[in-house]
Amino acid sequence: MMQTLVGRDGFAKGLTLYFERHDGQAVTCDDFAQAIADANPGSNLAHLLPQFKRWYSQAGTPRVQAQGVYDAAARSYTLTLAQSCAPTSGQPTKEPFVIPVSLGLLGADGKDLPLQLSGETHAAAETRTVVLTQASETFTFVNIDAEPVPSILRGFTAPVVLEFDYTDAQLLHLLAHDSDPFNRWEAGQRLAVNRALNAIKSIAGGADASWAGELDDAYISAMRQVLQSPALDSAFKELVLTLPSETYLAEQLDVVDPQRIHAVRESMRQQLATALQPDWEAAYEANHDTGAYTPNAVSSGRRALAGMALTHLCLAAQANGDAVWPGKTLQRFKDAGNMTDRFNALTALVSSGHALAAQALPKFHAMFKDEALVIDKWFGLQAGAPDRGGNILPAVKQLMKHNDFSLRNPNRARSVISTYCQGNPAAFHRADAAGYVFWSERVMELDAINPQVAARLARALDRWSKLAEPYRSAAREAIARVAAKTDLSKDTLEVVTRADRLNASTNLTTRLKPPMSQKYLSHATWSSSNAARATSRPSCACCLKW
Repeated sequence: MMQTLVGRDGFAKGLTLYFERHDGQAVTCDDFAQAIADANPGSNLAHLLPQFKRWYSQAGTPRVQAQGVYDAAARSYTLTLAQSCAPTSGQPTKEPFVIPVSLGLLGADGKDLPLQLSGETHAAAETRTVVLTQASETFTFVNIDAEPVPSILRGFTAPVVLEFDYTDAQLLHLLAHDSDPFNRWEAGQRLAVNRALNAIKSIAGGADASWAGELDDAYISAMRQVLQSPALDSAFKELVLTLPSETYLAEQLDVVDPQRIHAVRESMRQQLATALQPDWEAAYEANHDTGAYTPNAVSSGRRALAGMALTHLCLAAQANGDAVWPGKTLQRFKDAGNMTDRFNALTALVSSGHALAAQALPKFHAMFKDEALVIDKWFGLQAGAPDRGGNILPAVKQLMKHNDFSLRNPNRARSVISTYCQGNPAAFHRADAAGYVFWSERVMELDAINPQVAARLARALDRWSKLAEPYRSAAREAIARVAAKTDLSKDTLEVVTRADRLNASTNLTTRLKPPMSQKYLSHATWSSSNAARATSRPSCACCLKW
């Protein structure tokens, strides 16, 4: 933001002054901001520095609500920007921040329009930055012949949440034409999120759970255009075609059913794989041969897109029973000239759930068994694979019996246990609560070895209260079970105590005493009198079956 407010050259001048003043000293953010401002006395930063420092003194992420109105008679487009920030502990009200917002307007032909604000004598650049300092401000652009599509927050000029009620047509227009890569990618992500959330809500509203929503032709066509475009960088294509994660989709919902989210996202992946199969084939053929390995950005992007193409081709093959592309993927795995391509081919087989993965996995391990970080990736790939009928948890338990696995190795423990519990929501949030049982056992086991790793793992259920039933009650009981352990470390105890945003002094085992149904009370209860028994593993599966 500072660089946006003073310019790139001005920021360089500010850095020079900062080092002249403070080299070798212990300094604060205020000192840094002051140096940048002092080096650019005529800049917006210098004029607004006291208000700019609210970024350091006020907690929370500001939200910017944008509304645009086109006046055909006046040939003007009025954009209103309003900022807000939710109350936080000790700060019930927030003063306005200094928020630089870079923006542009796209015409019907997809080209950026020259921007001329009301009162100005001539048009300026096609992208310009307005500085929002009040709760709400209005900017009117003139000499606009037709209603434009606004491209707001170009270059992500401020760390805010932007809210603008884009239509599908506007998002498709931005995806196809926006000159700003960030906003072009963001448009593609919004299109995918909208479709995923609509499908999830349809299932929640009573639609058949096996139906996860059919992607419309407009979206499929937009993704095809991205994949086919010769003007777009391979790395950018790979980013745009990557669907929003299940975790991100969950964050957009008030009540989270992990299995619904997983079903919808997997359905979207499958549809993109089958509908674009010829395009994935062309993308793979155009990008898989990068010559001798080089670590530059262009080659890296081509490797990434070729790997994504293989994954989708294997998914399509699983759907239509084709054996050609899985076979080609296995051959690619064997012939790859670098580890990235070999791992991408392995990922394609594992991610698609193809039987040939069973051949490739031990070969990869044998090749890199002496490279600890690579083997961490090997473990993590299997623990994070898409869950199909509950197959991942048994696989994770089997991985923990592998000769190369050690719970005392933090990286190895994270690669398997944390990947499963924190990076694979559908596999972790099981209807039978087996994932939560596994989590509680591993947290307590790790806590005796490495409290820091255990505390990080404990955060897997930070947002248990947003879960739909039966996951919510089961997660609640799992947290209570961990909290009941009498010798829990301070690190882990702090995490589980705050899991429900309770005061640190609250006794979690009392406040979170789960209201178990009579059906499950025959083997174990969670009253404080038997808390000690709850800390040990029960003798039968019923004791922790929710």
